[in-house]
Amino acid sequence: MPIVLISESLLRRSTVMDGRLLRDRVLCGFCVRMNARRRTFKVATSVAGQQFRLTLGYWPLMSVEEARSRALEVLRECRAGRRPAKPVAMVLPTLREALQVYCTTKGIKASSQKRYDSIFRTHFGDWLDGSVVDLGSQGFAEHCHAFAKTRGSALVEVGRGIVSALIKYVNAVHGLFTWVCNGCPPPCNCESG
Repeated sequence: MPIVLISESLLRRSTVMDGRLLRDRVLCGFCVRMNARRRTFKVATSVAGQQFRLTLGYWPLMSVEEARSRALEVLRECRAGRRPAKPVAMVLPTLREALQVYCTTKGIKASSQKRYDSIFRTHFGDWLDGSVVDLGSQGFAEHCHAFAKTRGSALVEVGRGIVSALIKYVNAVHGLFTWVCNGCPPPCNCESG
């Protein structure tokens, strides 16, 4: 198990794809598993003499800095002799922040990002400053259903596409939801659900 400085550039340029575990030189216990299809951030340490492993997330959905800070929180618990039963609670972004990060991460063109911002401001304005957890609420499902029934088909397709993509992204990064139906939270009442 090589000991390296885990960084964005290392993960971007590395050709290692054999499932090797790279340990971090800065934070003992923080590591990344290098598979062909994904890079997985992990904590690998011991608690009270027993091995402990915890998956933190996947790169590039989670940055190295974010993974290292989460690992530090988990390792503090381990060093105190407490075995973390679940991942450390994270601060969830607002819908506005999640949309901004999504567009930046996915490399969305400025013109498309401007259109998405306009759609969210105009049609989902009440939800923009709420937590992304609100995407799973009954109220949001009803709002999506009303949006789909009262707007033109082109606007509904773009709206469904961006809401669905944003829910999938939030789920991948934060692990909040296990469902997605064209952007409609359950119970889904849209034609495709």
